Amino acid sequence: MTSTSVLITCSPEALNTSLNALAFCEELAKQSAINHVFFYQQGVLQANGMIAPGTGDIHLPSRWAALAKQYGFPLHVCVGAATKRGIVDETQAEELGLAQSTLHAGFEQVGLGEFFTALHQSDKMVQF
Repeated sequence: MTSTSVLITCSPEALNTSLNALAFCEELAKQSAINHVFFYQQGVLQANGMIAPGTGDIHLPSRWAALAKQYGFPLHVCVGAATKRGIVDETQAEELGLAQSTLHAGFEQVGLGEFFTALHQSDKMVQF
């Protein structure tokens, strides 16, 4: 079975691209293995736990977390890119003296080294 790394660099503001990425990952997970999904650049905003969608809008962080849990693949968020955009986990929030974490449950902050290691263990990579 082939394994795929998925790189998400699109902002949640690019809703069509974000929904296409979700749909692609769902279909891919049904057919083969997703090694991991890595959120980088503006894509880290998909892991923002403080997003409050409007009535009838899709809550992207929850959709990503549910999909990853259902199919058992990790959601990795670049710690450097996320921190610059105000997305921090509990440990960082405490270290920075912030009141709370802003990273949505189900996502994990990692360094770029983690991305490259997982990439070398994958057969292919797809970017959105």
